[in-house]
This record gives sequence, structure tokens and C-alpha cells, in this order.
Amino acid sequence: MLLLPLLTAISYEVGVDIAPVASAQNPPTCKVGMDIDQWSVEEFNMTGDGNAEEEDMWFSGRSGPTYEVNELCPLRTSFSTSFVLNNDSAVGLRMHLTTGWKYTISANLQALNGADEQPLADVYLIKETNWDRYEYDFDSRHYEWDGMRDDIAHSPVWLQNLILWHPYRDVHSYEKLNEVDFAVALDNVERSISLWDTGENQPDEMFLVIDAWDNIRDYDAKPEGVNMSVDLTIQVEERFSLPNWTVSMVCCGGLLGILAAPFLVHHRYMKAGLDVVESGGGDMMPHLDTAPERTIPAPIQPEPPEG
Repeated sequence: MLLLPLLTAISYEVGVDIAPVASAQNPPTCKVGMDIDQWSVEEFNMTGDGNAEEEDMWFSGRSGPTYEVNELCPLRTSFSTSFVLNNDSAVGLRMHLTTGWKYTISANLQALNGADEQPLADVYLIKETNWDRYEYDFDSRHYEWDGMRDDIAHSPVWLQNLILWHPYRDVHSYEKLNEVDFAVALDNVERSISLWDTGENQPDEMFLVIDAWDNIRDYDAKPEGVNMSVDLTIQVEERFSLPNWTVSMVCCGGLLGILAAPFLVHHRYMKAGLDVVESGGGDMMPHLDTAPERTIPAPIQPEPPEG
């Protein structure tokens, strides 16, 4: 009990919740082709000034989004939507991607208020296990942690992977751009293991984020002081993929074949020698069927002694 406040503070520091967040409602039975606006996709908008003082880091509430649906249905329907992305904020979608489908995501950004220059922003696909860290990074973006924020951003890779958020598969980050097209497909259902959740682990959800704020990554776009419109399209196509057990079958079958090859060759060699002996009737030397060319004289018998 004495360590519980300390665990709460540490979990907030690293962006990990020690207890699940309750939500308002559960979806009905998921069906193919059902309304995506209600049960398969949920939009969110991250705004607010963030935490600028040290005391705010521990006691103020987060400015991140709240969700109405606890468990989203798998996304199997293509759709398009639009956002208004304000300066120093982020917008995006919370989605439930699933296996057997390919998702092609297209985003296009345009400046509002008649600005001539093309605005630049960042697009990330983030797994649910990294989402809390992203929210914490957004809330603390105006607090330098007495210089530690820059030090952590340039820390070794293993330390960054431990305490910082990173995009899905470390590749789905598209920074300093105004238009992007990329595709993603899941080979297996993404799940996370929690020591605090004793029930069945639910599949992880994905967060597609378009941000216009200065996050902790070095090469992201900085706030440009303009608001933007975001046109987002997600094309969903059915994808054929072999079952995961086929990989084990091919690998194990090849290894067993290599191990069995010497025994098969030896067996075939020994069997070939036995076939030659059996075809000759068991005789080691063949008999001549022709008569001899000359007569062999009979042996001379010795004469008996006289007397």
C-alpha cells in the first residue's frame, strides 16, 4: 500500500497505466459490412496547452481523447473522412485492424485560411501498447524536464525503446510531408500481455495519428502556425495469406529431409547389392553350358610292384 502512490507516479512518467481505463459501452456482435462510423472506427482530437510546470506533471489530468466504445469491431469496410488539424495539436483514428485484410491508407493535407505554402505534418501508425507513451509525450511537450527531454531523445536505442513511444514495427512513421500513401497487413493478431489483467487478453488496437506538434522524435515536423485540413482514405481489401503453421511445416520438413538423406542413400545402396545376388539364384559363379573344346586324358594309374 505504501508503494502504490510511487507506482502510480512511475507509471505516469513512462506512460503506462497500472489499471485499465473503464469505457462507456460495448459493441454488439461484430458482423462483416456493419456501420464503421459507430463500431469499427472512432475519431479523436488531441488539443490543449499541455503541462508546462513540474507540479502539473503529476497531478493534472491528460488532455488526450476519451473513447465511447470499449472494444471495436474488426475493420473490413473502406471509407473516407476529413479532419481539421489545428496548430500544435493532433487528430486521428482509433481502429481495430485484423488478419486477412490489407489496409491502404492515404492522407492529404491542405492549409486553411488561404495560406500559399504547403504545410508539413507527421503521420504515425501506433500500436495500443505505445499509445499511453504518445499521450504523455503530447501532454509534456512544453516542459523540458530541466534538459532531460533532449537527453532522452538522444539516448541509446535500447533506452529509447524502453521508455519512449515508437511507431508500429518501427517503420510506419512518415514525417515532414503533406501527402502520404502506405499499406499495412497483419500476419497475426496483435496482443499485449498485462500483469494487471487476469482475464482474456483482447487484441491490440491501432491509432492512426496526424500530428502538427513538436514530439520527442528528432526528425518530426515542427508547428508551422497554421491550421490544416486532412483528407483521409482507408481502402480495405481482402488478402490471401497462408496459415502460420505452414512456416513451421516447411522449416521442420526441410530439416528432417536433410537428416534422413544419408540413411535413405545407405538403404538404397544396400538394397541394390541384394537384388543382384537374388537374381542369380544364389550362385556366386555362373556355369558354362557349352562342351569343352579338348578331351582331358584320363589320369595314369601306377603299375603294381613285381615279386
